[in-house]
Amino acid sequence: MLQNKQVLLDLINRQIRKLSGLRFWWPTFPEQLEERFERDTEERRCRRLWLEGLIAIALFDLFLIGDHLNSSPREFWRAFVVRALIVTPVCLIVNASMLRKPGRVVRESSIVLGATIAGLTHLYLESNRSIAASAYAHLAVMAVILFTNIVMRLQFPYAIAASMIMLMGESVFLHYDHMLSHDEKLVAMMMIAAVSLITLVANYSAIREERLNYLLSIRDEMLVKDLNRLNAQLVRHSESDALTGLANRRSFDTQFAHLWKRAIVASNALSVIVVDVDNFKKLNDNYGHLYGDEVLRRIGSLLQQALRAKDDFAARYGGEEFIILLPSTPLSAAAQVAERLCKMVELAGFPPLDPAQTPYNSNTTATVSCGVATAYPTLREVPEQLLEAADKAMYQAKADGRNRVSCAPALAGVSLSA
Repeated sequence: MLQNKQVLLDLINRQIRKLSGLRFWWPTFPEQLEERFERDTEERRCRRLWLEGLIAIALFDLFLIGDHLNSSPREFWRAFVVRALIVTPVCLIVNASMLRKPGRVVRESSIVLGATIAGLTHLYLESNRSIAASAYAHLAVMAVILFTNIVMRLQFPYAIAASMIMLMGESVFLHYDHMLSHDEKLVAMMMIAAVSLITLVANYSAIREERLNYLLSIRDEMLVKDLNRLNAQLVRHSESDALTGLANRRSFDTQFAHLWKRAIVASNALSVIVVDVDNFKKLNDNYGHLYGDEVLRRIGSLLQQALRAKDDFAARYGGEEFIILLPSTPLSAAAQVAERLCKMVELAGFPPLDPAQTPYNSNTTATVSCGVATAYPTLREVPEQLLEAADKAMYQAKADGRNRVSCAPALAGVSLSA
């Protein structure tokens, strides 16, 4: 997964370097990136083309006003039939298809079809009517090219295709037009060609900038996700004990304060179990600290298995001492958790020893002592009282012979459950 992300990031960086340079670059990505670009931009582009298509159709039909003012009634009705009853329905069908989010080829080709039909319609309607009409036709074609290449921003290959079709239509129109002189036709052709070239340059620059911005946004998004992931890992490392994988003392203090406040609000019980490994000093003296670390890892794993619900919380409190928080848990249920943990440790035993080492003292077995205390917190109390009660109960368990559970008695002035 990470390798694939790195490959994609390298590909994006290469494309960014290409787009950031001054050399001409055909505006398309490698297949994998092109598919993603199309998938991410398809809906927004189709909606934009649909809206701009409606504007273009409205402008196309507004030319009927000019036809009415500058044409005979017969010519006007011919223009009305062609514009309103033939070309406009076709363009509306093309425009409505944008809402169905067609593929790139169909989408861009449809826009080319609608735009060129509109442009060639102007040439057809104004052909050989008058000198003014012939000049008017050229302006209408320029407007179509400007709108298609700059406003609608057809993809560059399709913008070239639309411009070439319009240029060929203009050439045919000028060839059969009898109203303009040779020089006037030459000027008109040069103007259409210049407009096409200028709009294609603008189209290329806009598409190149759009694709560059897209790549930059993807890269930023990927980098932000990686940064968030690394920050989350850093937070986990800062709040976990490196040896056992349990929460550390810092994380415990935060969670304890949170659960204490929650218990006050909900008027629920909060139970604490303090767990201490029996005879841990003897383990370290006989087998060294590395073996002692293995013992702590096993105890930590068993603590996690002893938890009941997702809100239960276990942490390494320090040295060979662990602590468990049990929200909304009365003393009897907390004592059962502690009893189960003692049995689990006794049954699992200590990690196996290297046969080359001195046999372990048979009088020392794998056991823990647990102190349990439960409180119903109020604003008059402090959390440390609950910890102190559980700690004293743990020492009482050790004094009573180890490998057992001791529950804290009720203390005067403190809402601790016996």
